[in-house]
Amino acid sequence: MIRYRLFGRRARRAFVIALCGFALLALGSAALVSDALRDARRDVSGPVLPGWSDMAGRAAGIEIITSDNLFRMERTENGWTMPSRGNYPVRAEYLAELDAGLSSLSYTAALTQDPARFDRLGLDDPALGGSGTSLVITDADGNRLASLIVGDTRGDNRLYIRTGRQERAFAVEGSLPDIADPGRWLGLDFFNLEPSRIARAYIVPESGPAYILERESPAARNFDLASPRTWQLITAGAANGVANAGARVRFRDVGEAGDDAGAPIALHRASTFDGLVYEYRFFREEGAIRAQISVDASNHDVMDEASTLHRHVEGFWFVVSGDAYERMTRPLEQAATRSVTPVTE
Repeated sequence: MIRYRLFGRRARRAFVIALCGFALLALGSAALVSDALRDARRDVSGPVLPGWSDMAGRAAGIEIITSDNLFRMERTENGWTMPSRGNYPVRAEYLAELDAGLSSLSYTAALTQDPARFDRLGLDDPALGGSGTSLVITDADGNRLASLIVGDTRGDNRLYIRTGRQERAFAVEGSLPDIADPGRWLGLDFFNLEPSRIARAYIVPESGPAYILERESPAARNFDLASPRTWQLITAGAANGVANAGARVRFRDVGEAGDDAGAPIALHRASTFDGLVYEYRFFREEGAIRAQISVDASNHDVMDEASTLHRHVEGFWFVVSGDAYERMTRPLEQAATRSVTPVTE
């Protein structure tokens, strides 16, 4: 009983100390933001970009800068592309989101003019290593149509901004999509098949034997090891992960594929029950794992789907994460053991 009561007292004391620490932290954060809002004036109103709906059609370039990234999107005869990613197409729906977001912005207050306080609102210049996100939209002649530094958000429909290179922060009503991630603009999550469709997978890992996995129908829970016959799966579901791993992949980056990639270090090929066939050929370049992808159809019913995926992948390489690469090319010895001593000549 004595130990229990001592433990309880110490626990309560630790809880009180922790609670006080959290409270001080919250008060400190609030004080920093409050200090940044000290010069706020409420006599500011109106749209941030007057006449944007008329100017949007003239947009020809979009440049986005964060503390660790810089990329540009350009309008071409074939739509918007990202030159630094091999002119990979930009997703039209995300451009529409940006258009709607810029139209929605309206001033609610003029805030601090002190550059030393901008970091407290997430508005310090990213070109100088700050935490803000710079957005510049230009026309075909290079004239600026919009220039913002976007800072922290406040709830779902409020955020802090600076316009141009003005030395003043503003609170605005409205919202913008996530503009800082180049992968989002490019829609690098397009390879998204239902894993239950996968019927067969052929894996060539970096080391060890190539192998084939199959299952009889979509209702079958597990893949069988069809080849080599001298191996046996450790458990009934040991190969399910590698067989399905190529069905849903979010790529990290993209670029224009050259003709001098050389021989691939590994391969993952799979086919679906309804006739879609895809293949990843992996290369190790510049410290990353790049995949060149091909897609085909062996059934008329999936020709449109194959054509759409083919347009996404033709002529490009895609960076995959180390985890995704490991799942798609896992050596056979991690899922199976030899069941028969191989015959040697």
